[in-house]
Amino acid sequence: MPIKAIIFDVDGVIFDSEILHRMAWEEVLTRYNITLNEDDYLNGIGVSDRDFLERLKKERKFSPFIDLEDLIAQKNTKIMEVSKNNARILPEMYEFISTLSGQYKIAVASNSSKEFITNLLETSGLTKFFSVILGRQDIIKPKPASDIYIKCSRELGILPQYCCVIEDSPTGIKAAKNAGMYCIAICSTLEKKFLLEADLIIDYADIKTVEKFLQSIK
Repeated sequence: MPIKAIIFDVDGVIFDSEILHRMAWEEVLTRYNITLNEDDYLNGIGVSDRDFLERLKKERKFSPFIDLEDLIAQKNTKIMEVSKNNARILPEMYEFISTLSGQYKIAVASNSSKEFITNLLETSGLTKFFSVILGRQDIIKPKPASDIYIKCSRELGILPQYCCVIEDSPTGIKAAKNAGMYCIAICSTLEKKFLLEADLIIDYADIKTVEKFLQSIK
């Protein structure tokens, strides 16, 4: 089954933006005298804001009376502010996407807000490469549910088995596999040991290795 489409996650795959999420959360949570440790943020990589907060609430990291929707709204406002001057595309990713766009349909499917995604893509000049751009507002269940990748498949007009996802977290890999898609993991955020469920693991935007892998799928 030859691959016809490549679907990219955004945070930690195209952009070095996981740090932006952390910066935004730290500023918002400080207002409530909430301090998180490294593991708290590590466990939040790849998950939706609501799932991130629900886990913290369950672990009693903050008062159960705090309005989660209010926290999310504040965080969304703050991340748009911090991303304006701090968003950085990962090394070789522009050329990587440009090269693949000449051979496959290209899309984005992320747990981040569509406004945030669009801002990053427009600022970096990448929007022109993508046929479909989906964010958390476009589905009910975020990753690790398969919803966003199934919807992306439908909007592309390409069956899931002909799609390959590029992810950087266990949550994203699980979503891709749940959707019946191939998955390439890039070690830009987490070590290889966290990404073993992917079909291929790369250390960086290695276009030759990726092209060889994609062409081997028949």
